[in-house]
Amino acid sequence: MKINYNDMLMMLWNLDENVAVFSDFSKWDLNEDNLIIEAKKEGKKVILINKENNNLLYTIPTKGMEIKASKANADLVVWYGFNEQFDYELIKNNLNITKAFVFDNNIDLERIKKAFSFEIFIMKYDNSLNELTKKSNIALREGKFKDYQKINNFNYSFSGFVSQGNQLGRTIGYPTANIIVDNHLILKPGVYVTKVKLPSFDQQLQGISVYWTNKQGISVFETYILDFEQDIYGWGIEIEMLYFIRESIEVKDFNHLKKLLNEDKKFAINYFKGEK
Repeated sequence: MKINYNDMLMMLWNLDENVAVFSDFSKWDLNEDNLIIEAKKEGKKVILINKENNNLLYTIPTKGMEIKASKANADLVVWYGFNEQFDYELIKNNLNITKAFVFDNNIDLERIKKAFSFEIFIMKYDNSLNELTKKSNIALREGKFKDYQKINNFNYSFSGFVSQGNQLGRTIGYPTANIIVDNHLILKPGVYVTKVKLPSFDQQLQGISVYWTNKQGISVFETYILDFEQDIYGWGIEIEMLYFIRESIEVKDFNHLKKLLNEDKKFAINYFKGEK
């Protein structure tokens, strides 16, 4: 189960007594696995507490964290509305945490120690155990999503809100859903086969996407959703990365752009048919 925790709401979840693991689970590696093992020795329910920052910077997406938490038989608590003055004593009481498990390199270690006093277990973070994270980052930057999936047993994904672009795609039959990403994505520029999840649709939709920097110097991730015509400006959207098609190339004119998009669309259709 995933719990979104908002300290501004001061919500009481009426949870049974549990122990909590504080870490950056967006870079989950063997260190986190080992810390969870220690937490389980307490014989209580284990919750994993992760600050929710910009998900575009995550190596392990939120959905991936949930999968890993489920396999570890733990609940994932994601903080949102987080601020630098966050009260660890408050979250301790609200979530009924009896003991904290944390790494010695946690930037909030002293504040966590103050809140939990003697009820804390501090583990030394071992940099030699984060090879999987490094390999995952390399796979993403090189567009090798099969390698990423093999390492983590799930696909890489990210989410954002659809913003209005220059709408040039509409003029050639390729309207796109645009996410402003500000150079944060751990991906190389180029064209991709993707799947799209929209909040009002049960099934994922098929798409082709391009990650590029426009003439205004803005980094954008644009997705053309196959067989879809609905206006979704302002909607939350989740993109799942499947396959790197090609590098971005300089476009000569609209006819050249349409030719490239037609080829990309054909590639994506064949990919979803299992022919690639």
